[in-house]
Amino acid sequence: METAFHAAGLALLGVSCAIALASLVLGLPGTFLILGAAGLYAWLTGFIAVTWTTLAWLTALCLTGEVLELFSGTIGTGGERPSLRTMIWTIIGGIIGGIVGAPFFFGIGSLFGALAGAFSGAALAVRSEGADSRTALRSGLVAMRGRLLGFVVKLTIAVVMIVILFAAALWPAT
Repeated sequence: METAFHAAGLALLGVSCAIALASLVLGLPGTFLILGAAGLYAWLTGFIAVTWTTLAWLTALCLTGEVLELFSGTIGTGGERPSLRTMIWTIIGGIIGGIVGAPFFFGIGSLFGALAGAFSGAALAVRSEGADSRTALRSGLVAMRGRLLGFVVKLTIAVVMIVILFAAALWPAT
């Protein structure tokens, strides 16, 4: 009976993690969902397999992923440092684009919207600072690439979190 409950718990944990990964595509904080599922699993199992140490590592990864994704669209290339206005408008554009794009392509439009929003926000901010169209276009492309890089990094961190979580759940330290 105990084995059946353990298997059911692992199955629910797996479903939760799959939903969390899917939520990343929608621009939602899937790493926090993974952390929440890990915390609930740890609590329900008496912190035997998933310990406080595991939760601390997952928390550190979660926060790192969120911060990297948030600021990735504002990273310049070639030694160019974006202005504060450009950074703010890149973030705002990415958020608005993600929200606007969410209803399209079964939710995957959120990712495309966030990329387009980061591009638009950066390009408009640079143009409003008096730069020419070519510079604004280049800044928009840099912001879009940064936002995509942020998504890939966050997705990678989420997968690492899931591997750590299941390693702890399946092979508890003795």
